[in-house]
Amino acid sequence: MATKKALSELRSICFGESNLGVLEVEVALLDRGEFDQEDKRQHTPQQVHSSVDKIILKLLRLLLSRVSNLFARLRADFVNEQWYFKPAELLPAWWNYSRTSPPALHRTSWLDGLRGVAALFVFFHHSSQIWLRGLRPGWGSGPDAHHIMQLPILRIIFSGGAMVSIFFVISGYVLSTKPLRLAREGRHEELLGNLASSTFRRGPRLFIPCIVSTFITAILAMTGAFVNEGVARQYPRAGTLAEQLGSWGHETLWFINPFAGGTGFEENLWTIPVEFQGSLLVFLCALGFSKSRDAVRLGSLVCFMAYWLWFGYWMTVLFLGGMLLADIDHCRRQSTSVTESDCPSSWKSKCVLWLLVLMAIFLLSMPENDELVTESYGYVTLATSLTPTSWGNHWGPGRWWPCLSSIMLVALLDHAGPKSYLQQLFTYRFPQYLGRISFSLYLCHGVTIYTLGLRVANTCFYLFGSATGFRYGFSLLVSSAIVVPSLFWISDVFTVVVDRGAVMLSRCMMKL
Repeated sequence: MATKKALSELRSICFGESNLGVLEVEVALLDRGEFDQEDKRQHTPQQVHSSVDKIILKLLRLLLSRVSNLFARLRADFVNEQWYFKPAELLPAWWNYSRTSPPALHRTSWLDGLRGVAALFVFFHHSSQIWLRGLRPGWGSGPDAHHIMQLPILRIIFSGGAMVSIFFVISGYVLSTKPLRLAREGRHEELLGNLASSTFRRGPRLFIPCIVSTFITAILAMTGAFVNEGVARQYPRAGTLAEQLGSWGHETLWFINPFAGGTGFEENLWTIPVEFQGSLLVFLCALGFSKSRDAVRLGSLVCFMAYWLWFGYWMTVLFLGGMLLADIDHCRRQSTSVTESDCPSSWKSKCVLWLLVLMAIFLLSMPENDELVTESYGYVTLATSLTPTSWGNHWGPGRWWPCLSSIMLVALLDHAGPKSYLQQLFTYRFPQYLGRISFSLYLCHGVTIYTLGLRVANTCFYLFGSATGFRYGFSLLVSSAIVVPSLFWISDVFTVVVDRGAVMLSRCMMKL
């Protein structure tokens, strides 16, 4: 009886109730009790087991056939989605610059450009930790801390932590824009479909490129491609390839857990599980407030942000802050007194707007906690008296002020309007290019620095010297002229081959 029940359940779950041919008849005979008392006398136990084994084998063959058809359908969907790429797409972007047209712009294109610039500044941040470590402390924090690039606002190009905050705000804004619009228009059925699709595809979209990049990192580490001498970061390297792949697999299983941390094969990827958590929170809030009035939704988001900010959950605050800004933008567009072309027109309004933007950049460029922030010129009072005491046990002033100012900066740029130079600055061709490769740039810059970057820099130091400031700077300039274009090319290829493939795969998986 147990065998008959198991076969029947497996049949109904995996294959339905039709088109099973001979197997359907055999399982049906078992269900109807073909092996009655007379049959039991005619068939030995060995014959009965042999018959059952044949049925199980046929079930397995059908199961494999269904799996094969599933992969064939997935492959067909890939072809229909045009995942394949042309060889010309693997060439550097600057090679095809004159033969390609500028990308088409949309309403939030400036956010793509802002994300791309932020990814570039993260690369500068990690590069400065190796070659320009003396510029990391704030200006005036020590007897040697008086370089011009240590001044507030100018040091924004080295402020990688603040750029991560901008990433999270942009994600909250972009992910919630369409669900909020559908909810406002009362198209709740489409809203559910959009949220279901976004929730399903978000995990593969984020983690597949990371799995590929860390696999490449594991292989490169085994070949000895990384420079480990004289640097703080050490990439894992096992004794054998099998041990290395086993370690990578174990790290990957831990990494794709959204409630876990990062991976030892790339320290920079700690933000990806956070990104996934924040995305799910945004989708949940969009669903929960889909039928709420504007005042209730906006008020609830503000209360949630204040609650999590008090307890130091700055990452959660940033995602909800982006969602709040997107909702405010929808309110502005629905207002009869505000149109899309409206932006500050008087010179006084423009001056106030620019001053506020400079203030936001000033706060974003605050040194981090390990960069003598409490002794840096311009930040002493902010880092001591004006930082909540509760944050002393959390992330400190190096996260408190960038958390607030990143939301402030995106809000100001959004308020400036599409005709403002503040938005147009991020819609030029180069920022848009950076935005297109921003995810790949973020994934690949660490590996590039510790393989190609260190080798090229050491070679330049050997050829041109590093004893004086001029020689050191000239060597860095020459090495940057080689490494930076190479990084862009690597990010281009990774975007075309891996990142685009992850997007297409997630769409195809949604159709299964």
